[in-house]
This record gives sequence, C-alpha cells and structure tokens, in this order.
Amino acid sequence: MTLPSDLPNPDGDAATARSRRDLLVAGHDGRMFTETIGRPLHRAQQTAQTYRAAADHAELDRCGAPDRVWLRGQSALCHRRARIAADEAALATEQKQPGQAAAWAALADRYATAARHLGRSAPVRTDAITNLRDAADALEALPPTLPAQAAVPLSCIALFSVDNGRQALDNARRGNGLVLKHVNTVEAELLLFTAYAQGQAETGYHIAKQAIRALDHARKTAPENEADAMDPQALDAAFELIEQALDAAEAAAPTAP
Repeated sequence: MTLPSDLPNPDGDAATARSRRDLLVAGHDGRMFTETIGRPLHRAQQTAQTYRAAADHAELDRCGAPDRVWLRGQSALCHRRARIAADEAALATEQKQPGQAAAWAALADRYATAARHLGRSAPVRTDAITNLRDAADALEALPPTLPAQAAVPLSCIALFSVDNGRQALDNARRGNGLVLKHVNTVEAELLLFTAYAQGQAETGYHIAKQAIRALDHARKTAPENEADAMDPQALDAAFELIEQALDAAEAAAPTAP
C-alpha cells in the first residue's frame, strides 16, 4: 500500500507495528501508544481542537501563544503518528484486512499533511496562525467513510485482535513455548481493547481491566529470575478473566455495514 511520500517509509513496516506491542507491556509510553492507535480518530479530533485553540490564542496575542519550538515539536509528533498509522496499514495489509488497511492509510495521509503545515516557515504570527488552522483542517478532513470503499467506515479502525489473543491464551494454557511471552501477547491485545472500548463498551472495558490486573498479580507470584514460574492458581484465575474479556472484545468489535 502506497502512503504519503514524505514519510520515512512510505509503504509502512508491519514488523515495526508488531514490535510496538512489546512497548505496551514494558510500559514505555504505553498510554500514549494505546490512545493513538486504540482510539485513533478520537485522538486526531482532539489534536485538531488543540491546534484551533492555539491559533485562537495566537490571534488574540494571549500569553502562551505557540512559538517556533512548539510548532516544530507538533510537526514531529504528527510525523510520528503518520508513521504509526502507515505501519498499522502495512500490518493490516499483511493480515489481509484491506478495509482496515485503507482506513489506516487515510489517517497516515492526514497526519502527514498536518505535519507539513506545522513544519512550514512562520516568520510572522499570521503565518503561524494559518499553519495551525491548515493542520487542524487536515486532521478534520477524515470522511466518515472511505470514498474508495464506502462500506468501510473509518470508525472500524480498531487495533486489537481477538484471534491473536485467543491463540496466545491457548498457547499459554498448553505451555507451548515461553508462558510469559504468550501472557504478554494477551495483555497487549487487552490493553488495545481497553483503549478502544473506553466510553463505548464499558462492560467489556471493565472486564478487560480486571483481566489485566489479574495478569499483573500472576506475574508477581513468579520467583526472581524465573518469570515463567508463575503460580498456577493465579494464572488460572487470570485465564478465566481473559476468556471473558476476549468474548467481550469480540462482541464489541466494529463491523462494516
């Protein structure tokens, strides 16, 4: 899938998208990551509102109007989100999900466009205001459906994979390979689901949070330097909650009309 030419990798990188799941469990910037890819449209709308507010502040010459450093930082942020979306498009293509891939590609294009606007030279205040509003327009230009595939709403962007979660859960229960690796995979899918479900599938959200807490408790039962030697009873309790959470995620997963 071809994506904006100014991205570092216009075609995206599925391997990079997969590796980001490790960051979720490791806790490296996990909250920002889950919100960016678990609720991508909500995050894009919030970002557009931020840029409009910044433009209004600059127009009124209020204290805290954005300077060149802030604008460059926001341009870099939009580039980063464009790369994330491009990678997710590549991963969706690899997993034979063309509708989801097209939705991610559209989001990558909008973030790349916003990044270009924010990165333009702004020697005077009016130029900065124009750049901010152009960036907001770019992020708000996402249509409710994709023109090329009208049956695929952009709201179908949801990164969690119930199938991946179930496979990892089954491997963990059977003891196939490293149990901790499978447990971490399940948790990554649940974290992505909670980001997607918050505010729109509250029952599933709370079940998934309980499962994540149970997994955390099970990990703490393992002796030092023996991460796979978790208490069997604690693991079984976590597995039961995970099963319920995955059922809830499957029920809440968006489907194209």
